[in-house]
Amino acid sequence: MIKAIAIDIDGTMTYKDRRLDIAAVDAVRKAEAAGLPVVLATGNILCFAEAAAILLGASGPLIAEDGGIVFDRASGREHVLGDRVEAERGLAALRRTFGDLRQTRSSGMRLTGLTLERTITAEQAMDVFRRENLRLIAVDSGFAIHIKDPEVNKGNALRKVASLLKISTAEIAAVGDAINDIEMLEVAGASFAVANSDELVKKACTHVTSEPYGRGAAEAVGKVLELYR
Repeated sequence: MIKAIAIDIDGTMTYKDRRLDIAAVDAVRKAEAAGLPVVLATGNILCFAEAAAILLGASGPLIAEDGGIVFDRASGREHVLGDRVEAERGLAALRRTFGDLRQTRSSGMRLTGLTLERTITAEQAMDVFRRENLRLIAVDSGFAIHIKDPEVNKGNALRKVASLLKISTAEIAAVGDAINDIEMLEVAGASFAVANSDELVKKACTHVTSEPYGRGAAEAVGKVLELYR
């Protein structure tokens, strides 16, 4: 039985240009009305996730910074699951190799990693980290290159969310589209890739929706209510 739904935001509830798909709003509210708290799980910073949750009506804990932050809205406690010390070393190594790389606007506010504009690939960054023996990974979310500790991911964050909700991860459904969603989708009891997802994401999921973006998220919520309640 599914008792909560974790949903990525960018590319899952939004279109590629980050405009919110209205179908996703209806999906969140439908889940909440059915007694399923919605957990927003984003690569973005916490204040973004918190504002989105308020506007959407999502009541569950929040996952931000690719899993580096879990915010328990019931207690008001912020759980920080990593730091950015090694990521700063990684940025210095990348700049020695590629010159001045631009961080995204939110990067300086992050507590557990950093994000770069997509002027290099994640693979190029990983080559540098391996050469410099840095314990880091680089992930392309489709919107930025995320530099972080390998243990900072949405899967580990979902385990924390499950403990806060006093349920198991098997009782959580997850919906996503990008590489940085894979760990969360693998940990969840039921997983849905929206139709616009990366092929690796689709392979990691128990279901792939026929519709993309927010319509896919709405389809996933409908399937949860039909199959797992």
